[in-house]
Amino acid sequence: MRSLNCRNIAEALVSKGLAMVVKYRPDDDQRSSRYDDLLTAENKAIKSQLGVHSKKDNPGLRVTEIDAARAKLELSAFQRAQRIDAIVEFVASGSRLRLYIPKSNSLCTFLLGGINCPRATRQATGNAPATDGEPYGDEALVFTKEQCLQKEVSIQVDTHDKAGNFIGWLWVDNVNMSVALVKNGFASVHFTGEKSQYASVLKGAEESAKAQKLRIWKDYVEEEKEEKKEEERVPTERQVNYEDVVVTEVTPEGNFYVQKISEGPKAEDLFAKLRQEFQANPPLPGAYTAKRGDICAAKFTGDDEWYRVKVEKVHGGNATVHYIDYGNKETLPTTRLASLPAAYASEKPFATEYILPYVSLPKDEEYAALAIKYLKEDTAVSKLLMNVEYRNPGSPQAASLYSEKTSEGDIIKNLITEGTV
Repeated sequence: MRSLNCRNIAEALVSKGLAMVVKYRPDDDQRSSRYDDLLTAENKAIKSQLGVHSKKDNPGLRVTEIDAARAKLELSAFQRAQRIDAIVEFVASGSRLRLYIPKSNSLCTFLLGGINCPRATRQATGNAPATDGEPYGDEALVFTKEQCLQKEVSIQVDTHDKAGNFIGWLWVDNVNMSVALVKNGFASVHFTGEKSQYASVLKGAEESAKAQKLRIWKDYVEEEKEEKKEEERVPTERQVNYEDVVVTEVTPEGNFYVQKISEGPKAEDLFAKLRQEFQANPPLPGAYTAKRGDICAAKFTGDDEWYRVKVEKVHGGNATVHYIDYGNKETLPTTRLASLPAAYASEKPFATEYILPYVSLPKDEEYAALAIKYLKEDTAVSKLLMNVEYRNPGSPQAASLYSEKTSEGDIIKNLITEGTV
């Protein structure tokens, strides 16, 4: 019979009323060698009315699931606590774990902070199809499982994302798991890690993994440092010129299209006249032959109205088009395309593409998709303030977005705070 710290576990459970003794006849060979001790412990528990022997109604242990709403309520308390004890219930990937927190009788999803960890393979569940993992994603999952699963750990919570998942640091046997994953070549340092209190140890771990060409760094080749001539740079002040805009599209790459609200009436007038033109002179389906690069009209499948588009690709009887006044794209039959009357072709597009300034999407596809989701949610309002920050040759301008003229209204800053970019 197993023991813990020289104490019989079965006897300990019985003495607290958490188990009952199986009764045997005196001549039964299956009876425990500690049978008499077990009976004595059970009698004491019965007299003390402990556990299952209690005459009071047992309400049971209620475990709370920490969702997005509860995460907001718990965050400040968790941050003040510094280190919180927890037990790892499940490991979903190298950097994503399910934790039970005894202090609050709660379950939460916990994301290891400061790192980019490759995604593990996912099995098909319900309506969600199976997805392939990234290189070394499955190995990272195994590593974290071996180190943490069903073990007592301590965590430090920095923040949470919109789904209510806590983001922070986790220690098992006083080993920082973010550092351990980086040190063993299972993860790289995220830009949030470079700004954290563990930046130096994370960077040291990454340099060590690179030098040994461990796992994700197997094919790493150090870039040759180019000698750059020092140039005198005249510091320039940030120019602020807010414009009222509405975001009409967010692309899979994290870019976004906006329409200036001041141009709204002009755009609506053009669209109304274009539709009147097609109502008066309906185009013959199939009469127009689309070619790549053409500016023409398309009947949007969402509302069956005509809009201006640019043809990006023609394949078979379908065409992929870009709605130049909104930024969205779709593939539709070429029979839904028509020649654009010359009077409507000269007007410049009402939607302009911009990029996010000073930030980039995570390399991890799951986190990148989460960033896109949050950006779409934050920009799905009737009016935003936009300020062009800088221009890069050969790419769209970089612009900041604000829901109001305060730091709380800075959409880019909010994405950084949530750890999604």
